[in-house]
Amino acid sequence: MYRPKKDPSLLPFILQCQEALPTSADMAAVLAEAQRSNVRPVEMRFFKPGSNTPMTLAVACPLQGEPIWVLSEGQHRDIHELWTYPCGDLAFVLNLVISECTGTTADIPLDPQGPSKLGNSLTGTMATSMLGLAGQTSTSATIAAVSAAQARALKNATMEGDLADMQVPNLLQSFAMGKMTGRLFIDCKESAAELFFDDGNLVHATALEERGESAISEIVTWETGKFYFYRDEKTTEQSIVKRLDFILMESLTLLDQSKALIKGGITMDTYLQKKNPGLSEAEFERRVQGGVPADLAQQKDFYLKVDGTSKLGEILQRRRMGKSTWVPILFNMMNCDLLTVAAVSPTLDKTSTLSPTPIDRSAIEQVAKSMVRADTGILSYPSFLYFLEQEFIRFERHQTPFSVILFDMGYLQQNRLIPFSTEALQAAIGPINAAKRQLDMFTHFEALSYAILMPHTEIPAASILANRIMEMLRATNLGPISPQYLAFAFGIAAVPQDCRDLGLLLAAAKAAKLTAQRTNNPVMLWKDVPVPT
Repeated sequence: MYRPKKDPSLLPFILQCQEALPTSADMAAVLAEAQRSNVRPVEMRFFKPGSNTPMTLAVACPLQGEPIWVLSEGQHRDIHELWTYPCGDLAFVLNLVISECTGTTADIPLDPQGPSKLGNSLTGTMATSMLGLAGQTSTSATIAAVSAAQARALKNATMEGDLADMQVPNLLQSFAMGKMTGRLFIDCKESAAELFFDDGNLVHATALEERGESAISEIVTWETGKFYFYRDEKTTEQSIVKRLDFILMESLTLLDQSKALIKGGITMDTYLQKKNPGLSEAEFERRVQGGVPADLAQQKDFYLKVDGTSKLGEILQRRRMGKSTWVPILFNMMNCDLLTVAAVSPTLDKTSTLSPTPIDRSAIEQVAKSMVRADTGILSYPSFLYFLEQEFIRFERHQTPFSVILFDMGYLQQNRLIPFSTEALQAAIGPINAAKRQLDMFTHFEALSYAILMPHTEIPAASILANRIMEMLRATNLGPISPQYLAFAFGIAAVPQDCRDLGLLLAAAKAAKLTAQRTNNPVMLWKDVPVPT
């Protein structure tokens, strides 16, 4: 039988087989050969320690971009690929190989004669973060191959638009009248929200700390922002029992009150002061009784926190309340002539007599620099573990909640999950930092994943941040990557809602992330992960 001959220039160049695992010198040699061979791949073969299993490490240097490494196991027709990774750091790739073959990693410096421009020696910090990578890389490759599930997870929004063109009440009513099923994500500058519809019925809603009907009351006051609808995405949560039209009727009253406060010049930077500080409790009750319906105990609590030196935003930080609670209260007190407002504090600030102590910003920057990975500029994995432990100590002392988001991001190419190149990652850092709060920490997690530690944050707010990051990255120019090929998997867990142990917290977030990889929901909460059977 006639068979066309293969172009010899495209066949891999195979180096001599060796018994032991490759060294840093071997890595430098095979990469140098691949650079001389232009696009032609170069293969290095060796045996897995303690077995007769042959391994093949191939590398090709494309005309643009970083070298592409492929590790395979077996021989002839029984060979199967373990992972593919584009990377110019030889020590990093060598640790991937060692981890896959032995389940351990080591601090491996590069050969001083090797191509130093392609990578630096791997620090003990990075080596520690590689532990357990064998399962991680194999899992990532396997999950990426499940193209059907990933294709659903990668889908863009079925519908999207601007709140300037369609107000929230009209938006919600349109989904109800159209008997839509799916998830609606609303992102405004100050906040974000998630709402789930089932055949036109609104079944669940969250907006930062608010959920259910109070979340709807929160978002009807939003006038700017973007919305995205994902058809057929569902939730097991049910926080809403009232009909949507009834909830909207109640919320429109809140909207009118909110607009009245804004018209009166009240903002989060407005100072509040009691008009009659000596007012008796009986007189206070008599005055507010004639106002709009609001919880009396909450009104008293709010009134007592007005000290003349605090802005409205500061009062709300000390007494966490949603708009559905504090807007009627403040509207009442302004209408009942209990409070006055001012643009500047009417009370003398004693600190105005002090001279501020200089803060050494360079020392702060030096400490911060020591915590980041030099190759990415992102906080290292050990830094994440340190801050995570500090947050847990804070929880044990003050019972303050916190959340952890673990996530993978990359793009699909021929049913393979390809991590971001250095250029794409650098382009992604800006949007991620813009999406999170200043107190949230964006870090590396283990070898190929990332984490965000969110102090003083419960699960709904963490879920909203994950969705916001996803949407912002899809709208960001990441080089040659088309948004339709972007792949995400977010796993979220929190203390104390999910557990009260650090190890269990990370295990829960990792399990949620793995579930996100396997399903059509790229953002998965641990509490929504099915119980294993």
